[in-house]
Amino acid sequence: MKKLLICLLFFAGTAVAQVPLAASYFKEVAAAAQKQQLWKVPLYGPMLFVDQQSRLTYANMPDSAGILKSDSGIYVGSLPKDVMVANTSIQWGGRSWSVLLWPLPEGRNERVNLLLHESFHRIQEQIGFPAKSPTADHLSTMEGRIYFFLELQALKTALQKPVNRRQTDLANALAFRQNRERLFPKAFANERMLEMNEGLAEYTGASLGRSDLRPHLYAQIDTAANRKSLIRSFAYLTGPIYGLLLQEKARHWTQQIDSNADFPDLISRYYQVKASNAPDESIYNGTVIRSSEQHKETIRLETVAAYTETFTQRPVLRITLVKMSVIFNPNTLFDLGTYGTIYPTGEVKDNWGHLKVNKGGMLLKDWHIVSVSVSGQLDLAARSLEGDGWVLDLADGWHLVKNDDLHYTLSSN
Repeated sequence: MKKLLICLLFFAGTAVAQVPLAASYFKEVAAAAQKQQLWKVPLYGPMLFVDQQSRLTYANMPDSAGILKSDSGIYVGSLPKDVMVANTSIQWGGRSWSVLLWPLPEGRNERVNLLLHESFHRIQEQIGFPAKSPTADHLSTMEGRIYFFLELQALKTALQKPVNRRQTDLANALAFRQNRERLFPKAFANERMLEMNEGLAEYTGASLGRSDLRPHLYAQIDTAANRKSLIRSFAYLTGPIYGLLLQEKARHWTQQIDSNADFPDLISRYYQVKASNAPDESIYNGTVIRSSEQHKETIRLETVAAYTETFTQRPVLRITLVKMSVIFNPNTLFDLGTYGTIYPTGEVKDNWGHLKVNKGGMLLKDWHIVSVSVSGQLDLAARSLEGDGWVLDLADGWHLVKNDDLHYTLSSN
């Protein structure tokens, strides 16, 4: 009892100590959201700061159940365990909330950028941008990456010039993008969908949350080749870049678009340009880009072979998704072609329970089946299962089934 009391007192003391800081962050992001009316509804709204381990939560508004209690102008409490916690947007407590992991980034620019990014996700359905989360798998290939990096360099060169002198570089950027579309016609449409989701969210956060956006974008472009994965994170780059180019040509461009918008079409319309024919890659460091990507391709193919063997030749637990919610890092995803996408770390909550992957990866196929590798024998009667880098806690009514030497599944029968 004494130990429990000490823990409760520590919890309460921690909550009280952090209230002024959380309150200052709410005021900070509210002020930043007023810089410019990007969207047709207010950007600032219900927001939760949540400690992932303790579930300690700070909010700028009350919840409908009264879980969060008023404290010095904000609301404090413990978020229920059935609510998944990540930097995201959720429906909970009678409201749609932006959720941010506590503690927030220390740097003001990074912090407000993140807060406003998630604020866009909270309002996106309301303003006509339904959430879509595909992967642009072609950006894991050598040619896909080469033309992406060439496009980025052309866009950077355009940004470095006055607005009325950008046409040539923008035409070349559009040409590099068209080359990707020609090479990967089936997967290319996912670029537009992600840019109208994560791209607009990041443009919102970066343009309103940073005092000087241009140096930030130049640094992002210059380090883009160091990213482990582009297949879902690329829009965090192109969204703010194209957004700034459009903003400097037509300040209120966001008021005139919907979910069918397309950055190349907008650039063509506002800058009166079309894709050039056979742009000179050498202007944009093409030789270095190609050499670097050829080296990386060897490593990528070795990784493909290793993952393919793991998930097709060795024992796996294969789980059908029913009504899932997923947490993952968009910067680390790995395309495995027709087999699906590797998520090196992540969490899945579903009717069957809670899967947490800390290492080794899970394979997600068409948002329908998730697989994890199995080493040794799993206990068919266990309620909590462990593998190499993952833990699965089963919900009541579900149990493990061994189908054959290579496949386990879950059943509710």
